Amino acid sequence: MKKMFVFLLLTFLWSWVLWIVGLGYLSNGVNQESIGEFLVFFFVGLYGPTASGIITTFIFEGLTGVFKLVKKLFIWKVPLKNYLYIVFLPLLFVGIGIALYSQFIGEIGAFDKMAYLSIPTIVFAGLYAGPLGEELGWRGFLLPEFQKKYSNLKSAIIIGVIWFIWHIPLWWAPFGTLVSGEPLSLIPVFTYFIILNCLSIIITWLVVNSKGSVLIAILFHLSINAGIALLFFPELNMDFKKVHLLSSIGMLLFTGFLIVKNKLEISSNNEYN
Repeated sequence: MKKMFVFLLLTFLWSWVLWIVGLGYLSNGVNQESIGEFLVFFFVGLYGPTASGIITTFIFEGLTGVFKLVKKLFIWKVPLKNYLYIVFLPLLFVGIGIALYSQFIGEIGAFDKMAYLSIPTIVFAGLYAGPLGEELGWRGFLLPEFQKKYSNLKSAIIIGVIWFIWHIPLWWAPFGTLVSGEPLSLIPVFTYFIILNCLSIIITWLVVNSKGSVLIAILFHLSINAGIALLFFPELNMDFKKVHLLSSIGMLLFTGFLIVKNKLEISSNNEYN
């Protein structure tokens, strides 16, 4: 319990202090200069979970523990189907979001068959942001700690709630979450809460079935953030947040499927240290 407390304290101090300082640069108006200053604090703040996971592990377990933690980044020999999930589940979720947008909100525009050329750039740009900054902390350090006491499902939900709270300062930023840059209201915030908890459950399921691989968590997180399906509908760029929020329907259905089918091994306490 002490390890988790130290980790969470360091994580929130690191990220929240940096983000709040960064938001201060935007207080006099959002322009190119203030955005540039904010970006520095934004990106460094994103590394709170990973940095805190390494620091906390060093405090309690020394260099040996740190090496053991970092090794989880290199667990790549996992079932092929898990790599397929990484590619196709995000496509499915966003595809459902696009279909719902078309049905209930408006036109999705023409299909751009050449959009695949942008995929490498989008993926590379997204890698050093959230996935690398977060997953070694959330799924590499914190998940095994919770698994010592709770089931995989309960561990995933607790982390999902923490993950949601951790993002709160970014609600007032121009970007960073699906509710950033918009007037705050209950439905988008609640939907965002659902999305993070669904993703936490799905990522936990993938990690548990990938020998504790943080690499798998990073790749899935990256695939979700990239929203590759949206690249093929450029006219939706201005409304991408609505599409992602609508994708929560697909996430909810798949998460429900995992729980009903007991794919998350709800009653077990699988630890990967």
